[in-house]
Amino acid sequence: MAKSINIPREKYRWLVVIDSMKPAIDPGYPDNAEVYYYQDQFSRWGNAQRNFALDKIKNGYVYFLDDDTTIHPDLWETVENLTCDFIHFDQAWPDGRKRVGGIVKLNKVDSGNVLIDYRLIDRRRWVLDKRYADGLFIEQAFAQAHSPIYIKKVLSVYNTLRPKT
Repeated sequence: MAKSINIPREKYRWLVVIDSMKPAIDPGYPDNAEVYYYQDQFSRWGNAQRNFALDKIKNGYVYFLDDDTTIHPDLWETVENLTCDFIHFDQAWPDGRKRVGGIVKLNKVDSGNVLIDYRLIDRRRWVLDKRYADGLFIEQAFAQAHSPIYIKKVLSVYNTLRPKT
């Protein structure tokens, strides 16, 4: 996942929030990653960890990159000069089929296919006990957007790194 981030380091802040105790083996995060360990007994699917990270952000674009999703190498080049407050783009399955994109609606959007200006987020947080909390969160931010844009291009891949069973 980290190797897929093709953005100049001075242009982003990477917060990694892990839902466990500190691992015995260092997974090898890049030097610029801020790593936090945060558990919440009422949270599922990493929603409390996302809220924890949001509490540490004050401005800029927010992108939630799950641990099994990768960024397309063209993401930064595609969005670096945009001034929109909400950017969404296509996301594909590992085999290249389009998964989501073009519709910002519950079950039609994923946290890995949107960039959201923090001003649309402010005090908004993820619902802790809902699997579809990403869709709710994204829909609410999108409803407040003044200059949303849809980029009809695959710029992230879902479940790229999920272990094969």
